[in-house]
Amino acid sequence: MLDLKISLVTSSGLLLASKPGSADDTQQILATGLMTALISFSKEVHHRELKAISYHDRTISFLRVFDFVIIVETIAKDEVIPDTQIKQLLEHLQNSISPLLETADPDAITEGEADLILENSLQELSQLQYSIAEQPFSVGEKTIFKLKHLSKGWEVFDKNGDGPHVQKIALMLETLKANQNVQNGITGIVTQIPDENCSTFTIIEIDGETSKVGILKLPKELNLTLFRLFPLLKKNVERLYADDERNFDYILNSLMDTEDPGSRISKFNLENLSPSFLDKTLGKNIDKVIYGTIVGDGILVVGDKPTVRLIIDALSIMNQHLYTSVNIWITPIDLTSEEKFVLGSRICGMSSHIFKTIKENKKLLENMIIINLDEGKVEATKSSIHFKKLFDTIKKLKIHDMTTKMSQELNKLALAALTITSFGLVDKNEGKEKLKEYISNSGYPASFIKKALELATKMNPLIDYLQ
Repeated sequence: MLDLKISLVTSSGLLLASKPGSADDTQQILATGLMTALISFSKEVHHRELKAISYHDRTISFLRVFDFVIIVETIAKDEVIPDTQIKQLLEHLQNSISPLLETADPDAITEGEADLILENSLQELSQLQYSIAEQPFSVGEKTIFKLKHLSKGWEVFDKNGDGPHVQKIALMLETLKANQNVQNGITGIVTQIPDENCSTFTIIEIDGETSKVGILKLPKELNLTLFRLFPLLKKNVERLYADDERNFDYILNSLMDTEDPGSRISKFNLENLSPSFLDKTLGKNIDKVIYGTIVGDGILVVGDKPTVRLIIDALSIMNQHLYTSVNIWITPIDLTSEEKFVLGSRICGMSSHIFKTIKENKKLLENMIIINLDEGKVEATKSSIHFKKLFDTIKKLKIHDMTTKMSQELNKLALAALTITSFGLVDKNEGKEKLKEYISNSGYPASFIKKALELATKMNPLIDYLQ
């Protein structure tokens, strides 16, 4: 676990508040002034923002949010703090505190207001600790059982582990006839269970009239992490199963050991991303590309390598909420390996020659988006009204502010999708009524709900009847 100290400072170096408070205010003010001077020195002399100062046991990070600077001191106990962990912490903090500072005046804000902003942003430190863990799912609780589908009703047997969620998952699998609605082999699904403040990742193996079920129960603090890493978890389950590892206890343990790579955008210097280039290059078709990126469809970008890279990197602004494997440049060698060259749920760049080969070999999957830069066209059908309007509104902001606003809206989408997955815990008619009620009360436009429903169905194909 990490010890955290967070300070809110104006761009001119005035300390407004710190959490936790310091016993020596004078020392804290002097330290803050020194750090602010370092920020100014870096910007004026080196023409770039100072991001962090690292010691052997701690890192001091600087996060500019509108007209303020957030100073985050992270202290690890008896361990080195991984860079990915720090980046996730800063992303989480920026998303939570930006709405509170967007309209704040650094010259008028009071000490009490600043203190309240930090308090509101960090009131759930446990959520912060969960979400930035290297192996976030290690806190999960395992349950394994078999579900016998009887002519009337169902029966749970050979159960290892327990909890109210077990009966709810079992009822969902039987009520919706999971042995008919999921493919042969193994399937991984996500279901939120609101009244237990948890979400579950469930693996199901069908064998005639019996389903083998493994459940990984996770606290609600990991909802967004589970959503983002669902494609990775599903891929890992399928890989283990294909390797003849049919032991559900082993598979669940492997999932609990999954390392969080963080969102792809964390690995960039944001100043190198160009949403305006994306906008100018894709033109009127950008709404279609935004849709596919947000819902995790496969995307192929065809053209010369430098331009392809610019497009793919800029697309990371729109998939901060969802793990997407990326291959910047497909080579002829990749085409010889079926295991390595998998187009599904990926963003891939390639030359026109490679693209032609893929088409001739009929390796294009359904619903793939083709961005052909050489021909100046985009092949796609669905479009996003809601997120296109958002993109147009924020595309001229500073890149840090733009990515933060997009991330906040994507997180709302992820949470909406998770809520919809819970409607599968009741019978079909009640599930449909719950969806109608949710649409009426959510306040979200139809375009937003449409994408949330598509994402929910990808995570839990048992609720495809809601579409």
